[in-house]
Order: sequence, then structure tokens, then C-alpha cells
Amino acid sequence: MYDQAVLRLLVSLLLLMGAGRVLADAAGDVRTLEQERFAAYVQGDVAVLDRIFADDLVYFHSNGLSDPKSGVLQSFTSGDLKISRFEAEDLQVRQIGNVMVATGLVHVELVNKGTAAKFDIRYSAVYADQGGKWRLVHVQNARMPPAKA
Repeated sequence: MYDQAVLRLLVSLLLLMGAGRVLADAAGDVRTLEQERFAAYVQGDVAVLDRIFADDLVYFHSNGLSDPKSGVLQSFTSGDLKISRFEAEDLQVRQIGNVMVATGLVHVELVNKGTAAKFDIRYSAVYADQGGKWRLVHVQNARMPPAKA
């Protein structure tokens, strides 16, 4: 009886340790995807963005407008949007229910339809496991007020 209780306890501990490792791996996977996404923005790499974005992505820009996946990708393929800097700091990734949520502060420099802009945003990005792969399903950006001089 004692041996069975000890065995059950050991099995339970191993399962919990394994689950913790899976969650840590998932957070690391999403952190890597975020870094790949930011690099793809700067490089204009639509193939990488297409791989990361879920087909049902909803992307809210810092100006409050939204786009589906096709709209975001089109802005890069058309050449309307050229991002020269998309640099994150304070990148945090955590699990909430069945999704992973990445948040952070991003320093942005871009040219959109010929108009240059430089600003900082706070953002949230939601990833869902789709077919065993983390895919970006939602992005919400909020422009930070300009820093006071």
C-alpha cells in the first residue's frame, strides 16, 4: 500500500514537471515567433509573416484601424509599408487558458504610403495552437504618447 502511494506520488510529480516543461517550451516558442515576426516586418518577408499569421488573424493597428491577414500581407507586397525599425523591449509571454499572450513595448520607424513616422507602441499578441503550431490570431497595438523632452 505504501509502495503504491509513493509510486503514485512520483508519477504525479513527473507529470507536473513535464507539464511545466511544455508550458516553458510554449512560451519560448512564442517568444521566438515574435522575434521572427519583428524581423520579417523589417525585411518585408511576407512568406515568414504568412507562416506565423493564422488565416483568421485580426490585426488592430495603432491608429485604431483593423485588417485581416490578407490586408496586412498586402501592405508589404504592395510596397505601401516599409518598416525600418521594429524593436521590442519588455517582451513578456504567458499562458492564459488555451492561448499564449505576448506583450511588450516596440519602437517603430516606418514609411506608410510615402509618409514617414517614428513612434512607440504597447502591444498584445494572442497565439493559438492550430494543428500543433502556434499561430498569431490577434494583435492589438496602442500608440504611446510622445516622450516629453
